[in-house]
Amino acid sequence: MYNPHNPVGRALIAIAPIVAIGALYSLYSSWHWSEAELRTAVHQAAGALNTKAQYASPDEPQDHLIRSALDETGTGPGPGVSVRGDGTAGYTISTEDTDTTFCMHLTLAPVDPDKRFPAAIERHHVIATVTEDSC
Repeated sequence: MYNPHNPVGRALIAIAPIVAIGALYSLYSSWHWSEAELRTAVHQAAGALNTKAQYASPDEPQDHLIRSALDETGTGPGPGVSVRGDGTAGYTISTEDTDTTFCMHLTLAPVDPDKRFPAAIERHHVIATVTEDSC
């Protein structure tokens, strides 16, 4: 118990709640996405997808490419991101923690268009574009 008649005790009484509130806020922010973190992660993921060829099938949904690119950015707390496809190569990216949503469109172009194997997954150049809003 702090002694309010002692100057050190009064200082501890004043500082302890401030430290506790700061610790709780830090924990909260490390568990929840902010809009800035989501925006940064989505744009970094799009940049990462655009820089290197990916093994993918244009006939399959590509939400796994987006999820792994988001994870590789290291931005935000990690879990809690929703990636939903609309069937036209548009994917809505959102979290329960924010009201902001992003739409990422993916276009796949074969690395070697002369060498097409219908049943195989080939390397593709991915062109990812991002807009703010749902698809």
